Amino acid sequence: MNYNHSNARRGKPKRLLDPSAGLSAPIPPMAQNPYMYNQQVPMNNGSNNSEYGFNIPGQGPHYGINPQMTNYPPGDNRGGSETTFMNPQFATQFLAQPVVTDMAVQYGNALVGTGKQHFEKFVPVTALKYYFAVNTNYVFAKLMLLFFPFSHKDWSVKYEQDVPLQPRYEINAPDMYIPTMAFFTYVATAGLVLGMQGRFTHEQLGILASSALAWGVFELVVHTVSLYVMNLQTSLATLDLLAYCGYKYVGINASLLISLLFRKFGYFVMLLYFSVSLGIFLMRSLKLRVIPQGHSYTASGNKRRLYFILSLACVQPLLMWWLSYYLV
Repeated sequence: MNYNHSNARRGKPKRLLDPSAGLSAPIPPMAQNPYMYNQQVPMNNGSNNSEYGFNIPGQGPHYGINPQMTNYPPGDNRGGSETTFMNPQFATQFLAQPVVTDMAVQYGNALVGTGKQHFEKFVPVTALKYYFAVNTNYVFAKLMLLFFPFSHKDWSVKYEQDVPLQPRYEINAPDMYIPTMAFFTYVATAGLVLGMQGRFTHEQLGILASSALAWGVFELVVHTVSLYVMNLQTSLATLDLLAYCGYKYVGINASLLISLLFRKFGYFVMLLYFSVSLGIFLMRSLKLRVIPQGHSYTASGNKRRLYFILSLACVQPLLMWWLSYYLV
C-alpha cells in the first residue's frame, strides 16, 4: 500500500505565527480584569498607576490629574475658576449687581460722614458759609464803604431771630469773601509790580505769599490774646477779627496799582488816604461790637475796650506799609 506523504490529514490547517509576534509585549494580567476602566497598556515611564485603576499618561500615582484637561480657550467656563474671575465681563457684571452697588454707596456715605465730622472739628464749615454769603451788589457797596466811610450813618448789624443777617442782606456785616479775594489779588499784583521792575522770580513770589499769611496769623493771635488778657467780653468771633483785619489788602492793592502810574508818590498818597478811611471804618464798626449799646460797663472797662479798638485800627496802616513798601 502506497502511502503518500503529500496527502496530509484533512482538517484544520496549521496556523503560521507572525515573526514579529514574538517581539510584542505580553498582555498583563490586569488587562484581563473586566472591572478595570481602561484596559489599554499604559506607557507609564516607570510609574505604577494600576493601584488607582486609571490609566493617565504622564502622571504619578499620587495625583492622577491630566494637565491637558485645563487647556481650554480663554473665557470658557471649563477653563477653571481663575479664568472666570479674571474675565473683565464677569467683573463688570459683578459690580453692576444691586446688592454690591448698595453696599458701596452705604460704605461711601459712612466714610464721607466720618470725614466731615473730623473736618468740622477743626474748620467751622457752617460758620464759613455765613461769611461767604455775598453777591455782586454787596461786594460793590462794601468796597465803596471801605473807600468812602465818611457819609455812612447807620453802622449797626441787623438781626433776625437772634441771628445776624447774612452779608448779602446787611452791608455792615463782616465777610470773608473780600479779604480772601484781596489776599490773592495782592499776591498777583505783587508779581505784576516785580515783573514790571524786572525782579520777578517764582521763589520770591512764594516767600511774599507765605510771609503775608504768617503776618496775618500772628496778628490774629495777638488780637485774640489781647481780648483774653484784658478780660473783654465782646460779640466778636475769631472769624470776625480775621475779616476786619483782612480788609487792609484792599488798600494795599489800590496803592500798588497806583504806583504803576505815579511811582512812589502815588503809592504813598493812596496808602495814606486808605489808612484814614480804613481807620474810620474799623472804629465805627468795632465800637458796636466791642461796646454794645444798652450795656453798663465801668469806666476802666470802657477804657480797655477803647484801647483795643484803637490798637486794632492803628496796626492796620503799619502792616499795609510793611507788606508793600519793598515792592515799589
